[in-house]
Amino acid sequence: MKILKNEDKLILKIVLLYRPYIKRISIILVCILFSSGISMLIPQISKNMMDNGFITGDTAVVIRLSALALALVIIDQALGILETVNQAYLNSIIPYNLSKKAFKHIMGLRIQYFNNVGITELMSNINTDVANIAKITDQSTFYIITSIFKIFGGLIGLLLIDCKLTLMVILILPLRYFIVKYLAKLRKKSIEDFMKANEEYSAWFGDTLGGIREIKLWSLKRVKCGEFIKKQRSMIKCNIKLNIVDKANILSESIMFQIIFSALYIAGAYMISEKSFTVGGMFAFVTYSANVMSPISAILNIGYSFSGILPSAERLFNFFDLEKEGGIAVKLPRSKEIKGSIRFENVSFCYKKREQVLKNISFEIKQGEKVAIIGANGSGKSTLINILLRFYQPGEGEVFIDNENINRINLEDYRSLISVVSQDNYLFNASVEDNVFLPNKVSKIKALDIATKKKIDSFISKLPDGYKSEVGKNGSKLSGGQRQKIVLSRAMAKNAKIIIMDEGTSFLDYESEEQINRFISDECRDKTVIAVTHKYDILKKMDCVLLLDRGRLNDSGTHDELLLRNELYREAILSSASSSSKKLQA
Repeated sequence: MKILKNEDKLILKIVLLYRPYIKRISIILVCILFSSGISMLIPQISKNMMDNGFITGDTAVVIRLSALALALVIIDQALGILETVNQAYLNSIIPYNLSKKAFKHIMGLRIQYFNNVGITELMSNINTDVANIAKITDQSTFYIITSIFKIFGGLIGLLLIDCKLTLMVILILPLRYFIVKYLAKLRKKSIEDFMKANEEYSAWFGDTLGGIREIKLWSLKRVKCGEFIKKQRSMIKCNIKLNIVDKANILSESIMFQIIFSALYIAGAYMISEKSFTVGGMFAFVTYSANVMSPISAILNIGYSFSGILPSAERLFNFFDLEKEGGIAVKLPRSKEIKGSIRFENVSFCYKKREQVLKNISFEIKQGEKVAIIGANGSGKSTLINILLRFYQPGEGEVFIDNENINRINLEDYRSLISVVSQDNYLFNASVEDNVFLPNKVSKIKALDIATKKKIDSFISKLPDGYKSEVGKNGSKLSGGQRQKIVLSRAMAKNAKIIIMDEGTSFLDYESEEQINRFISDECRDKTVIAVTHKYDILKKMDCVLLLDRGRLNDSGTHDELLLRNELYREAILSSASSSSKKLQA
């Protein structure tokens, strides 16, 4: 992890997170200030009780001062309750808001980001960073803020009692400063190392779970257990270093305190023996010394505390700075109805400066046309569809819908125009009904009508609870064909202007495929349909076929035209037919 360069800006960003809660923070600070004032009075009360009550035998003074001390303690506890209520709110709302912001940001990130980052790694990083940043609202932070007032009050109390002893307390502080500064650097390095090790472990863990089938098939259990031990050892090593540094900081503080108090006791005993100091004064001075030393130590520990927060803050804010998808976000005028014509003009695309996947692609699809895209694996079919869906941005060229650059259309408005059916469509771990009738996105009546009319939902009635049946994680309780029928029902009901079928009928039986073909011909007459397919029966019904070869548009025309004139197209058809025949025989 790189070393932070602009810590001041980073701290400012953290502080701005708390600006909406300035009222509650002010209440907490006021409570702590009054509590600090009470803590300053208690030693004086104890001193007077000792010198003017116990030593002189004046019971009335003891009773009066005891009652005053009790009243102050009750007030202090009431302030503590008010402080705790507001602090508990901050401790809950800050992590919630950061998590909510992170979730919304995840929803808006470009799809390429998720191709490179594992979900387990992502969630682990966010949870760790949010938890670390939220530590700012713990008791120690507010204690540090109010420490300066306690220091002034304590120093005044010390000076009023004895100037020489006060000087003894102050002279040892520079040593503590340099110790804390050194330990803060060690702690920051240890935390950065731990975060890196934890990030690597989370990525490995997600990758391992994703490949659990292969691990079982290839008997890789021992190998993966060995990798687990290696990853964990790295984290344990970092954690041990961090704990040692934390313990060193605590020990150095305790030793410094004990040195000061031992020196005070020795000096105080000598002064009492010389009759230049009272026993009550001695106890009051020691109490004030603690009231001064603790806040000074807390202030010196600010850098030490932030050394554990800043690395997480940097990573989280860098995450928030990741580019989100979407263009200029111009809302479509209500009066303007999109018809569904599509035009690619000189579109090229490559992944991270690699060889171009698409090279100068140009074509036009008119409203209501049915167009197929065919090509070998790696020819650019999926990339072309992803550009049309605005998952990817072309490196060169433009894409238009009804002569409007698609990047100038509000993203949600744009995607509402398109319905997609593919092998990769995801089913949520919910009921069939919840997956078909996505909230506010499809018409329930429309979906039921089409599904019944086209007999797509015949299998649903056979499920134990019909539309209320749970589908499992990504449809794990259903067959491939059943999953695809649910996806088709969802897509049909959206009533979109453009329908994209990316190998969308690959898992369907012949009868179901015929039902889909009839749906396209009957229900989609005025809709633009794009089908990525190699199936002969679908290709021959298309108005046009686009043939892709190694990222270029090799040819376009009707199925019959390409079959007659293009050798590459004939080979693709024969290859697909041969593959289908082998599947049927199997």
